This record gives sequence, structure tokens and C-alpha cells, in this order.
Amino acid sequence: MTLAPADGGRRSRRGFLYQDAVTLLDCLDMLDGRWTEVSWEDLEDILCLRGDTPAYRQVKTVEGSSKSHSIADVCRADQSRKPENRTAASSYLGKLFLDKPLPDGSRFTLIVNEPPAADLYQFVCHREDRPQPVTGVNRDKIVEKLASLQLPDGRDAAWCVDRLDVLVAPRTVDEVENEAFWRLYPLVRDYLGQDPMVPEVDNVLKQLVSVHIGRSAAGRTPRRHTADDFRQVLEDCIRKNTGQRSDGSTERLMTLTQKLQPTGVTEAEAERQHESLLEFRQARRRSVGLGRQRFDKLSDKVFAICQVTSARRRGGLIGAGSPAYMATVQAILAMPEVESGEVEISDALAVLSDITARCQNRYDDVS
Repeated sequence: MTLAPADGGRRSRRGFLYQDAVTLLDCLDMLDGRWTEVSWEDLEDILCLRGDTPAYRQVKTVEGSSKSHSIADVCRADQSRKPENRTAASSYLGKLFLDKPLPDGSRFTLIVNEPPAADLYQFVCHREDRPQPVTGVNRDKIVEKLASLQLPDGRDAAWCVDRLDVLVAPRTVDEVENEAFWRLYPLVRDYLGQDPMVPEVDNVLKQLVSVHIGRSAAGRTPRRHTADDFRQVLEDCIRKNTGQRSDGSTERLMTLTQKLQPTGVTEAEAERQHESLLEFRQARRRSVGLGRQRFDKLSDKVFAICQVTSARRRGGLIGAGSPAYMATVQAILAMPEVESGEVEISDALAVLSDITARCQNRYDDVS
């Protein structure tokens, strides 16, 4: 049975973007085989399971590099509570250790965004490391401060502290998301069979963090994800943000047709564009070395033209629909490599069709 978090119920979503981004890193670790299940706002901020063995992970951030968590901080009773409730149980570590099953093999991780003070630094462990019990005066200091905890399953504070580690995550949410971006990039690339555009990976990242993890964290009950569950979520996000399935050949024609409708392109012409984009994708997958670089460079340039056209349209400099489409095509035809014949017009326009199918509509006001 899944219980509510020890510190009081499913939470509102304000101020938790950092925690959600860290949760995504744990989900990506699960895809790499580190965990068998991951959930959030469950028995802890993040609950990772390896079989039936739990790793309870609590996220605590501070603002400013001059601040850091010490043993005194993580063992201090919550001063916002009534005096009679200011006990070890209300401290960060008290809440991390309490109100949850403690089977053999359990682990506890305090995730922080700044290196901790010297006395707590002894517990720091990197994400990929296998933590070992800490011995010595700092370990004994925590045990003494938490000695009053009433723990289940015959456990005591010493048992929990021997299974405690501290993970120092990137300092800001942007830095966490940057790490997640570069871990997502090869997954999106493998799914598409080609290098994705940066905005595509950004949109997948945003949907995973803000929509899937964020919204489900605000739900009434937590949901535990297996690796297969989360891989399906990831693939759904990729499809929604690229309009492309993993084999590249089942792109829905209606998607491209609908995006081209405001431009006056007929359904028959849209079908020919669809065939061209599939030929482009297949040619790109077959290419290697300088050939692959040529395709990548061409895609980047056409995508930049699309961005400029979109910005000018939204700024009122170009009309929506046919005028926006015409401006894009004219800019592509004016590319030096197209004018010189170095790049075939058909290749450049196939790239445009590919980008149109994979991105938000850039020709209509509703985009």
C-alpha cells in the first residue's frame, strides 16, 4: 500500500520545479538499469526501488553558494512547529527515516544543491557510486541527535545513519535540466533514427518535467513507474513533439496537411511533400561522415530561416498563411548554396517539409 509523504500529503506545485527535474534524472537512471521502479511524492520526495528494496530520497535546496547544510541543520527540529512538536522527528533526517517500511537493504539519500558543510561532507556520494557506511565522530554525532526517534521494524537511528548518503546535485534547475538534456539527447536520437533538433529535445524535456512529473505529483495518489512505463511516457513525448514515429515511415499525412492548409497548399501537393520528407529522412539515415554533416548543416540553416519567418510573422511584418509560407520558400531559394546549385532545390524543400512536420506550425497564427 502506498502511503502519503511523511511531511504531510500530496503537495501543491509551487516551487518544486527543481525537485521535478532531479526526479527526471532518477527516471533516466532507471532506464539505465539502476532502479526497477521510481515514483515521486510517495513515501518520500522520490522513491526508487530495486526489486523490493527502497531508496528514500529527500530533496533540500538552499539559495546562494555561501549557504550549505551541516549536521546541525539536518538534525534540527522544525522551529515552525509548536514547541511541544519541535522534536528530532520533525528534522530533515527525522522525516527521512520515519513513517516508512525499513526492510533490509534500505537506503536514505539527502539530495542537496550545494556542497554540504565539512561535517556532513563525509556522507557525500556521487550518483553512480555505491555508498559505504560512514564511521567516526560525525556519524556518532547524528546518531546522538536522533537517538529519540521511534523507528519501525526494530530499527534505530544508528541503523538508518549507516545507510545514509548525501548526493550533491547541480546548483540550479537550469543546470539540472542541462544535465537531463544531454542524457535525453541520445534517447531521442535513437528513437528518431537521426539527430534531433535542439528545440525538439527541449520540448520533450519540458513535457517530461512540467507536464508528466509535475502534474502527476499534484495528483491524489502517487504512481510508480517501471522502466517500461517510463520509456512509453518518453516515446509518447517524442511523438507529440516531433510528429514522428520510431521507424520514420508512419508520419501521419494529416498532420503535415493540416499544417500546410493555411498556406493554400493542396492535399495532393502535401502528399508529394510528405513523400519527399520520407526520402530525405531515409537518405539522412544512410549517410555517414561528410554526407551526414552536409544534411545537418542544411537542416540547421533551413530551421533558422523558419525561426526568422515565424518571428517576423508574430511581429506583424509578414501575414499568416500563404505570405509566411512564401517568405520561407523565397529565403530558402536565396540561400547561396541553393542559388549556386551546390544544394539541390528539391533537397532544400524536402528539409523544409521535414521541419514543418516535426515542429509547431509556423505559418498560421495558431501555433
